[in-house]
This record gives sequence, C-alpha cells and structure tokens, in this order.
Amino acid sequence: MFFLTAGFAFVNYFLIYFAILLLFSTIISLPIFYYKMNIEELRVHRELEKEKVFKDDFVHVKVVIENTGRNSFDFIEIRDNYNPQLFRLILGENFISTRIGPKSTIKFSYVLEPRVRGEYALGPLSVIVKDRLGFNSVERIVPDSVTDILIYPPYEDIKRIEILGSKRSLQLNYGVQRSKQKGLGSEFYGMRKYVFGDQFRLIDWKASARSQTLIVKEFETERDVTVMILVDSSDTMAGGAIENTKFEYAIRACMLLTKVALTRRDNVGVFTFSDKKNLNFLKPNSGEEHFYQVLDFVARIKPQGKCKFVEAMDHFTKRFQKRSLVFLISDLEANPKDISQAIKKLAPFNHTIIVINPFSPWFEIHEIDLSSTDKALAEAISEEMMEHILTIRQGLRNLGISIITCGPDDMMKQVLSNYMEAKKKGKAY
Repeated sequence: MFFLTAGFAFVNYFLIYFAILLLFSTIISLPIFYYKMNIEELRVHRELEKEKVFKDDFVHVKVVIENTGRNSFDFIEIRDNYNPQLFRLILGENFISTRIGPKSTIKFSYVLEPRVRGEYALGPLSVIVKDRLGFNSVERIVPDSVTDILIYPPYEDIKRIEILGSKRSLQLNYGVQRSKQKGLGSEFYGMRKYVFGDQFRLIDWKASARSQTLIVKEFETERDVTVMILVDSSDTMAGGAIENTKFEYAIRACMLLTKVALTRRDNVGVFTFSDKKNLNFLKPNSGEEHFYQVLDFVARIKPQGKCKFVEAMDHFTKRFQKRSLVFLISDLEANPKDISQAIKKLAPFNHTIIVINPFSPWFEIHEIDLSSTDKALAEAISEEMMEHILTIRQGLRNLGISIITCGPDDMMKQVLSNYMEAKKKGKAY
C-alpha cells in the first residue's frame, strides 16, 4: 500500500507495478500457504525427566517436534510457556525458530529452577508457522500440552528437619521427656501389694517372701499422642517475600512438627483450610513413610480463598473427633468473634489446643531495608495488628487457650518447644 500510494503520488509506473505485484503475491500466496502448510501434520509434545522435584532441584524439559507430512515447513517457531514468577530459566531457551523437512524430527531442551513450593502448570506449547516471505502465518496452541509439576520444599530443609527430628538431636537439644502411663511396658515403674485380678507373672516372689505378702511389679510405657496440625491456607497467608511467606513458614513448621512427632511414635494428621473450596484433610497416621505422605500432601496446597474459620472448624469436627494435641497455625486475620466461635467448636472434644500466630508485619518486612517513612508506617500497622491479636487473645483466654505470636526467626523454635512441653506435661491423653 505504501508503494502504491507513492507510485500514484509521484506518477511512477514502476512503483505502481511493483506494488500491484506485491499485493498480487500476497493474495495468491495465502491459499497456497494454507494448501501446503497443514499445521496439523506437526506433532509437538513435552517430555519431563521427572514431574516431582524439590525446590532446590532442576527441571529438565525436552520438547520434540515431529513433521508427519510430506511437505516441509520453511519457518516454524515452537514456544514452551512457563510462569517466570514460579520458575527461573537456568540453561537453554524455551523456544526455537527453525525449518523442518518432511518426515523429520527436531528436539530442543532447556532447564528450569523452581522458585516456590507448590503444584504448578508448565505450558502450554504454542506453534507458529510462516511462509518464506513472511506474509502469512498460522498460530495454534497444542492441545493437552499443559503438564502439572509438583515442587516439594527445599531438600536442605527436609534433611535439616530429619536431623533435628532424630532421637539423638532431640535428646541433646530438649532432653528425653516421655509421657508415660502405668501398664505392661518395658521400663520399671514401682512395686505395690497384690490385688485381686493382677497377673501372676507380675508377682515379685523374692520381695513377697521378705514381706510375707504378695508384691507385684509395675511397669510403664510411653503413650502415643495424636497430633493434628491445622494450617490456615487463606490468601492472607501469602504475605511476605514469595519464597518466605507466612504460609511457607507454616508449611516448614508443619513438616518439622510432623517429623518430630513421628520420631516419638505419635500419630500425625494435617488439615488445611480457607473457604469451602479449599478444605483438605489428611487422616492421622504414624511411621516413617507417613512423613513423605504429609510432604506430598502439603506440597499441593496453595494459599487462596478467604478464611472462613467457623465453616472450617465445623468441617474438621465432622471429620475428626478423637481427643488430640491440636496445633492451629494462622495469621488470625479474621473477625475475632468468628475465631472464638470457631475454636469453641473444638472444646467439646477436650483437645489440647496451641495457637501459633505468625505475626503478619514481622513477616512482610523481614529482611527488607525500609526508609524512615516506611518504618513509621510499618510500626503503625504493627500496632493496629497487635491490638487485633490482643482482642482475639482475650476472647480465647476464657477457654484456657493461649496464642503464641512469633516471627520468622523464632517460629520453628516456638512450635517445637510447645510440642515438647505438651508431651512433658502429658497433655491430650
């Protein structure tokens, strides 16, 4: 159109003829392009080395392009889409511009590093086919080209938790404090006089001969506890740096508590909650394999939805009634009356309830250099949020429940020390 306009403006027949030739080529090339270039003859798919990786691991992605037709494609561009906020490109490129002949196959690959824990989609694949002159092109999204990939927390965190949760580490850092009951265990508890119904094998005949009355031995055994970890997965828990949000710390605390409790032969269950669409329950269990079941369970949870405390606790009490040691991890950014009403639903089951409150301002400004103005604003927000927490704390005080407010630096310590203290005092038995 430019050459045609210029030709008429300058009365230049060469430019006019040249413009008409270009227009004619464009119009004629379009049906020829669609006739020869059947994009459906291209088969494009993605291959992943593994679909479950740790956050500090790498995702090796391979894309295979196969031309099943008899015609060549002079110019094709294949792009594999991913979210740059969730993945970091480490090696290679996620697209290719090339030519592919008939009955040929081309492969390219690239490496991604996950930025955050969770279950995310990789893709879709897009295909662009152009003619030689670049006048015509066709683009389509490859159907069924979205792959879900599960990102576990960093492997270093898991190994650190496993080391911290080991028996020797617990003994060195917190001492061996076992909740015990009299029974048929292996550790000696004491002696008493025989009463009707005692088993004869428990009689200490030497002591009985000395005292001229039947004496029996008593032994003690550690009693298992059911630990339920309730994690707030509402969108407010996503506050903070993308890799160190309140929710990410809550998940780490959940894994730490799970590992320690399983090491001490307790049963552990997990319940994550926000609104009706985001209520997830993992029934309590024990054993070493259960730690990885919990790991797989929490890795799929994302902070989303508005927190409905009353509905969530109502759902929980319908699924689980056994008396337990309950850890509730939440930023408590909800109506104080709703929180009190929700926790009251747990009262009839005689749970021992420990509320861990990751204090929002401490997480959202953690490791951030603030100006004097921003610091003043942050202090004002902190005071307002603290008043909100104090209101909730006063409401729960009548139920005998305390709130442990913590920041990123002491959250793990608070969770572990409160668990050990509850075990020491024999709560939730």
